[in-house]
Amino acid sequence: MSAYHAKKRLGQHFLKSPEIVHKILEVIHPRREHAIIEIGPGRGALTLPLVRSGAKVIAVEFDRDVTRYLNKLVRDFDNVTVINGDFLTFEPDSVGLTRFTLVGNLPFNITSPVIEWMIRHHQMIDDACLMVQKEMALRLAASPKSKSWSPLSIFTQLHFDVVYCFDVAPQHFRPKPKVTSAVIKLIPKEKTHIEYFAQFEKVVRASFRSRRKLLLNNLVPDIIPQPQMAREILRKLGLPENCRAEQLSAKQFLTLTDCLKVLKII
Repeated sequence: MSAYHAKKRLGQHFLKSPEIVHKILEVIHPRREHAIIEIGPGRGALTLPLVRSGAKVIAVEFDRDVTRYLNKLVRDFDNVTVINGDFLTFEPDSVGLTRFTLVGNLPFNITSPVIEWMIRHHQMIDDACLMVQKEMALRLAASPKSKSWSPLSIFTQLHFDVVYCFDVAPQHFRPKPKVTSAVIKLIPKEKTHIEYFAQFEKVVRASFRSRRKLLLNNLVPDIIPQPQMAREILRKLGLPENCRAEQLSAKQFLTLTDCLKVLKII
């Protein structure tokens, strides 16, 4: 079978290292009773060992050409389904899944949308093992008061515990990317339902609108009408007037949103 070549326009960088595949499998621990959804399986470096574990594997691939390649690669197995389509519009119940492990090597441009998909489906996810750009991994696993702390960090960590596993150097891919990647594991939290998530998201995004500005200046006037009112709210929550968004934890943003709801500001 001839090798399938990566398409630059799709941001494809195929994993070629057996060493890294082995390390990823140690994170996933695939077993026969597992159902696994793989995002962007590429040339099947991970797909094949996942299938050989006996797990039920659903591989969702956007590229029609690589889908044909994959179907030939796994043609001798009956526990794998290769789907040609956009993962972001994929619904697990369309293939009869109610619980699953999520696995994928994600291009940078779809990482945030995949995280948003995971948040919407988090009650169905047992866990997830994702390879992303290191910059993105640091952001997802960040802590408050760090430069990487962001709305994406907050939304992700409200729903998942994020474990930073290991870095993956460019030479483990073909073609080599210009950046280092990292493998992370995401484990769903038990209690994650927020009745007012839309308002919470609005407050968080507004707070980070300009990282150079104080939190107060980002919130006024789009969220809180008057500066004096904003000062009083921050004081009530025990926050200094000169604090910035990256200093607040996810819990503090929830408390801030609660306060704004009680005051009927949002």
